Amino acid sequence: MALHPEGVYASGPIAHLVGLAAGGPDALEWEVLRLARITQANHWDATWRGTVQTHASQLDHMAATFSEEFFATCPQDARRAWTAAAGTRPVPEFMTALAMLLRLSDREGTAGYDEVPLAAWEVRARFPLLLDLDAWAYDGEHGSYEESLLAFIGAEHPYCHYELIPRLTQALEARTLGTHSDAFARSLRTLAPAATPETLDTLARLTFAHMSEHHG
Repeated sequence: MALHPEGVYASGPIAHLVGLAAGGPDALEWEVLRLARITQANHWDATWRGTVQTHASQLDHMAATFSEEFFATCPQDARRAWTAAAGTRPVPEFMTALAMLLRLSDREGTAGYDEVPLAAWEVRARFPLLLDLDAWAYDGEHGSYEESLLAFIGAEHPYCHYELIPRLTQALEARTLGTHSDAFARSLRTLAPAATPETLDTLARLTFAHMSEHHG
């Protein structure tokens, strides 16, 4: 069986952070705090499951086992990103520094949205199913979002739970965060304009009603 260990440099949350460090608009410290906000063992997307401590340990191992020979076998885009992120430092030294930032973020607790604003990549990772609610519910074919959502649920039933439950989870989380943080609510309106409070409330209400009536 072919082995592809270079994937550790080219994919996953750590590689995502490195890409942001190489050319993102914000400080790496902010991006680390954002990653800490979304990385959790019960995340619906396997990409973001885990803990920052796990990622930090992975970086420690990468730094301890780093070799230029192996690094040269990695995809060119990945090598370019790591080198740019490291700047004037050797790549292993950057890995150790990034591991330290991850551990510090875990010690500091969850960053507030006033302190570290919600980022577009964070929305794509945490609320991807809320980005195109109107398109998903066939916007334009019905007189209201409620009508279009009911039509969608009816068309997907009885296997609708595959579609509805992940969206319901994301809608409830976004709605709750919005009620607790004005900064989060403002950013979400800009980054996910389809996910208005009214739309999220409609999604939650109709989904609960359908699941209780037909799948309870």
